[in-house]
Amino acid sequence: MRIQKAAFKLKLSEFTIYRSNVFLNFFFGCVPLLVYIFLWKAIYGNGLERIGGYSYKQMITYYVLIFLCSEVLDARDNTVKMSEMIQGGQIHNYLLKPVGFLSLNYRLYQAEKMIYLLNIGIPFLAFCLAIHKFIYWKAYNLLFFVISFCLAFVLKYMIGCILGLITTWVEEITGLLDLLNNVEKFLSGSLIPLTLLPSGLNMALSFFPFKYTLFVPVDIYMGNMKSQDMGISIGIQAVWCIVLGLVLIILKNEAFKKYSGYGS
Repeated sequence: MRIQKAAFKLKLSEFTIYRSNVFLNFFFGCVPLLVYIFLWKAIYGNGLERIGGYSYKQMITYYVLIFLCSEVLDARDNTVKMSEMIQGGQIHNYLLKPVGFLSLNYRLYQAEKMIYLLNIGIPFLAFCLAIHKFIYWKAYNLLFFVISFCLAFVLKYMIGCILGLITTWVEEITGLLDLLNNVEKFLSGSLIPLTLLPSGLNMALSFFPFKYTLFVPVDIYMGNMKSQDMGISIGIQAVWCIVLGLVLIILKNEAFKKYSGYGS
């Protein structure tokens, strides 16, 4: 708890410096949501009541939640930072600390996201109230949504760390990150709800972890999943956390065996 408190204070000082940048990124990120409102209004205006199991309000709320969850769960900065520390040799400063590197890094990552939520909480609520007539406010499975979201948080962190540690063997991972980002947007349901895809393709995506980082938590909030399906989805998320956790530990051990750092 003491380490988490120290990490929170450190990240708070960083966010205080870049607060204006955080707000600008948030407000510019809201612009596409306004486009979705008019786009889907035109689509539903053709007499369609539900598309892919979503009503018009649910569809707009889907993109609002995808936007918020994507911002909170985004681990690219953490991956790039880890990659730069390995390339520049600064990571050995963390290896000398009495706390495991991944444990300390996770606490810093967690504190960063908590402070981000505190910073954009009021603006986000104000935005939702401004478009309240387009928002689906019924949260049937709020507890399961929170559980699923927390598991998605861990999944995104571990995927980011795995990519960051690859820098030990690959000099530049920017291209890999860009490729994964584009693929992940489609596979996670960030571009369109996965229920709009053919059932066979949707089933195939269930064998990848990306679906469980965005689509599953949001779909649980919408109440479109039966109790049994929710239990199965959350169980699969937990299994992926265990699998990726083992991969991360093995990769970390191998990376630190290979890593050599010189200087300060």
